[in-house]
Amino acid sequence: MEKQQRIKKIIIKRKDDFITALEKNWRDWALQPLTKLFQRLGITANQITYAGFILIVVSIWMYFANHDIKWQLIILTLAAITDAIDGPTARNNNNVTIKGTWLDHIRDGFLVMWASYLIYSYKLLMPEIIMVVWALQILLVWICLKDFILRYLEGITDHEANVLVENFSLDNLQASVIGRLQFFCWTTGYGLLLLSLLVDLPILISIGQALIVIEVIFAGLNILESYQKTI
Repeated sequence: MEKQQRIKKIIIKRKDDFITALEKNWRDWALQPLTKLFQRLGITANQITYAGFILIVVSIWMYFANHDIKWQLIILTLAAITDAIDGPTARNNNNVTIKGTWLDHIRDGFLVMWASYLIYSYKLLMPEIIMVVWALQILLVWICLKDFILRYLEGITDHEANVLVENFSLDNLQASVIGRLQFFCWTTGYGLLLLSLLVDLPILISIGQALIVIEVIFAGLNILESYQKTI
């Protein structure tokens, strides 16, 4: 039985690795001219991620300073673009780091949290749906992190801790196919909902809300998949 469980984990991981790598490879190839420019200019992937954090903070400041929503969304879009280019920059320029992997996920979290607040503030989505989305995401994070946290708190040596962090960061923090589909529906749905603030097209709200419902479904599948990998 234990052997079968190990084989199942390997099969799931290999399937995810292949499709995830395929998506990364074409994106890395498409962005090669830009990442080469960054390399010549001495711009690293982590610096791009830091720029994303700064842009999110600027967007938050603009909201509370009552700046035009158009400019708020432009800044927020630029923050989202940093998510699309920091990974290819790291891989193409051979500067993938543990720190960068964690920063990328934390920046994504802050980006989606602020977008969630804007959507709540402008009443583009029922608060109950937003709460369900985040409840599922918190559960997913706990499933992914609990074994790592418990192992880290066991009092392991510095070397074991470094190995644990490295393995977890370069393996468990990499999104699966379902995880990527979930994040795509989440960000695209939010993007369309926020775009409806600038473009008077009711269909944008309908499509955006439908994508969030699909995101909830993918979140449930992602939780199930992540749980299966831990048993």
